[in-house]
Amino acid sequence: MRSKKTNALQVSVVLSGIIFIIMGLFFYISPVKVISIFAQNVSENWFDLVRDHELVAPLYYILRAFSAVLFTSGFLMIMPLFDPLKYRGIIWFNGVIFPLMAFVILIKTRFFSNPSSQVIEKVDAEKIGNVGNIDYSHIILLLLGVVFFVIFLLNVVMLQLTRSDAKQGKE
Repeated sequence: MRSKKTNALQVSVVLSGIIFIIMGLFFYISPVKVISIFAQNVSENWFDLVRDHELVAPLYYILRAFSAVLFTSGFLMIMPLFDPLKYRGIIWFNGVIFPLMAFVILIKTRFFSNPSSQVIEKVDAEKIGNVGNIDYSHIILLLLGVVFFVIFLLNVVMLQLTRSDAKQGKE
């Protein structure tokens, strides 16, 4: 019989897996449709960019390839359900380290780069008027960062909660 702590760990693992599967599936099918939910102006000719542009095309297909990894790692998170002691490493790598690294990249990009100041340097300030109020931040980066942080926090808390039981070999 498994303890309540182990059951809580399993719930966090299942939630992480479901979120990974959903995110991976959506980004694999059409990254542009997912991003367009959060974007205000999506170019009508984005498909031409994906097909022809030397920077956008590789990024598009790399994003789809990495979404396949995210999708399959969601299914990998099912393994700890069957033997939580044996597969704690999967939870550490897939549920703690990966979301933490993703969170840091997304939040760093969201908060510590200031694209509006770069735009001001490149464009004549008189032509665009009052630039101080323009916000070039991407809400999707913030949202995905928060999702990955919640996954990280949930899994690390549950792993620490079950740490003493795992050392004793209890489930």
